[in-house]
Amino acid sequence: MIRVLAVAFAVCHAAQYGLFLGSWLVLGGAALDGAVTGRSIALWAAALAGSLLCRAAAVRLQGELATAIGRRLRGRLLRGALALDESHVRREGTGHLLGRVLEAESLEDLAVGGALAGLAGGLELLLAGVLFTAALGPVAGLLLAAWLVVAAVLLRRHEQRRRRWSTVRLALGNMLAEQVAGHRTRAVQQPDDPPGDGTHDLYDALARRMDRGWTALTALVPRGWALTGVVLLAARAAQGADRVSVTAAAGGVLFTFGALGRLVGGLAGVADARCAWDALRPLLPGASKEDGFLHPQVGSSSTKDGPPCPDGTDGVPLLEAQGVGYTYAGHGRPVLRRVTLRVDAGDRILLEGASGSGKSTLAGLLGGQRAPSSGVLRLHGATLAEVGAAGWRGRVLTVPQPDHNHLMLGPLALNLLIGRGWPATPGDLADAESVCRALGLGDLLDRMPSGLAQIVGETGWQLSHGERSLVFLARALLQEPEVLVLDETFGALDPHTLERALAVARERARTLLVIRQ
Repeated sequence: MIRVLAVAFAVCHAAQYGLFLGSWLVLGGAALDGAVTGRSIALWAAALAGSLLCRAAAVRLQGELATAIGRRLRGRLLRGALALDESHVRREGTGHLLGRVLEAESLEDLAVGGALAGLAGGLELLLAGVLFTAALGPVAGLLLAAWLVVAAVLLRRHEQRRRRWSTVRLALGNMLAEQVAGHRTRAVQQPDDPPGDGTHDLYDALARRMDRGWTALTALVPRGWALTGVVLLAARAAQGADRVSVTAAAGGVLFTFGALGRLVGGLAGVADARCAWDALRPLLPGASKEDGFLHPQVGSSSTKDGPPCPDGTDGVPLLEAQGVGYTYAGHGRPVLRRVTLRVDAGDRILLEGASGSGKSTLAGLLGGQRAPSSGVLRLHGATLAEVGAAGWRGRVLTVPQPDHNHLMLGPLALNLLIGRGWPATPGDLADAESVCRALGLGDLLDRMPSGLAQIVGETGWQLSHGERSLVFLARALLQEPEVLVLDETFGALDPHTLERALAVARERARTLLVIRQ
């Protein structure tokens, strides 16, 4: 689809400028020869009308092409974001993550706008350059090629400066985010004007150099070429060239000037988009993987579709880990080694351990969020590769720690039933209210004006830490997995609420594994 639109856009754009240049030659040549007739005016009007029609078609195709490319980019970014490795995200600073998000927002505009502008400018330059070279000879073509080489050199330097500036901007953003997050502590422990580390000065210096390079690229190159073209045109006229060739050469200088400006501007936008993609790419290790490991609590739904697990038989555990180990990328020392665990249907298991002992890593492995570095995981006797990531996650659901879980900005019902699919049915809403009241969220539902339809989240109805934990637990219970793994879900609850929530989890979960410190 994108290729067809790109070819159609290129054809319409080339036809537009070809007809426009033709109308220039017809009317200009007739005027210089003193033979403007009805036929020449009719030809000029027909060529100009055809150019306008092609222009309208090109504009429409450009919009459709931009939409199609944007949809493709956003889809890839979404798949990559959902496939992010949780440990990698945790190692990134808040400012770095925010900076990369800003790069993602600008990527589409830079890539699509720059690419289309560069394509249009290249087509215009080709047509105008052919006309110009035909009128003034091969020397003119060589000089135009020389200016294109100058533009390429300046474009390369601009891209290098943009990369350095982006790196410093990410560091500066991370510094700012950390200072904002810790402003109360900083206000007490640091002087009013703490010494800087030179990052701001470096950022300003790189920004000024990048701006100077941009000016040289987008202003010097087109105007330098225009001056060269005028000199060639004057020399051609001094040699006594006929008026038609001079007219064609003048049109070539004029249109080549505009086309060269659009070309270098568009290519500069593409260079900026490449830098934005390089800054964003570390967060998208799975952008090209359709079946990457997705976070079951954040995805659009947790489905039990996929290759069926073998029917359970006597002696075959529901969930089993044999000699499982895990090593994070970039770390030589494994977090887990030779872990063996057996979970049978209906089990109620409590797993305790010190902080940093690998409990959450094991929970992620059991839930299919990551593959083990060694050993094997089995569900109903089938391995993770045999069941498939989506099928595994639909049967074994891990609820991450509340600090690593997410409450989306939207109705409370959406946050509760996202694992079942949306929009919700009346039966789903009834189940959601039943689970919430069983967990002790009945008072919350009664306080909220819209009940389950109340908007919650950062800019909506604010929930306490304990209420958020109960919403996360309710969301997991409503998905009715075969195995439910709760990773320190009860840490923010008072003893009475904890006892009640644990009783509901034991009653409603078919098989339960609770992790606590």
